Amino acid sequence: MDEKNICLFVPDGSENEKLHIINFVLETEQKKFNGLTPQSVYQMYYVKNGSGILHTSRGKQTITEGDIFFTFPSSPFAIESVKDLEYMYVSYLGTRANKIYESLGINRNNCLFGDYFEAGDFWESSINVTKEASALRAESVILYTFSLIAERTLRHIDAKASDDVVLLIKKYIDDNLSDTELSLTQISHELSYNQKYLSSLFKKKMEIGISEYISTVRIQHACTLMEQGFTSIKDIASLCGFKDALYFSKVFKDKMKKPPKEHIAEIKAHNSNTKG
Repeated sequence: MDEKNICLFVPDGSENEKLHIINFVLETEQKKFNGLTPQSVYQMYYVKNGSGILHTSRGKQTITEGDIFFTFPSSPFAIESVKDLEYMYVSYLGTRANKIYESLGINRNNCLFGDYFEAGDFWESSINVTKEASALRAESVILYTFSLIAERTLRHIDAKASDDVVLLIKKYIDDNLSDTELSLTQISHELSYNQKYLSSLFKKKMEIGISEYISTVRIQHACTLMEQGFTSIKDIASLCGFKDALYFSKVFKDKMKKPPKEHIAEIKAHNSNTKG
């Protein structure tokens, strides 16, 4: 073995009931691709430096500093060095690992996770502990790394869920624009969400309050109706969800900086010039 490589073998007696650590290795040898080789354990890797290629039966993926990736029992693979590749890995077995893989969606098709530079210091400090402490530190590395992936995964899920709620709000507003009772209270009731939550979430994502958004969309719809040939202020106001034509005119002027009648006249003049 290259004298720069470090391999800490964990004594059998240090394995816990559900997570069985096999070894914890720092690999600095520059490897060439000589075909795929199977293994009998799970392995979690952290790329310390450089770059390389992870070869599996599903193809190849580039690995670079800060990446975390996984290999699986009975799944042939190979790691090829491209430029100064150095990586650490922990080998392990156990039902606890299986459950965590499933909960985080880690599998043969989803085994590479990029830009986990924050894990580097803990991995490096753990590879250099005494032999007696190596089992606990190796297990800590595994659980710590899983926790980082879980945290980032949950953030992504939360962000996706928030985006979905905002889309539901916007769709409900579009579908009910002519309803004079359309409001945050109604939307909250129909979508079964807390008013404060909807209001805060929508403003955070859209940078505008729900009530202001409703007014803006209504005026945009009014402009569309005018361009389609509608000229009755009362009819336009009603179709856009305004109870009162005078109030509609006030809101329109605030948004468009001109009265609705003036906007209609401009559209007519533009159409006449275009036809002429």
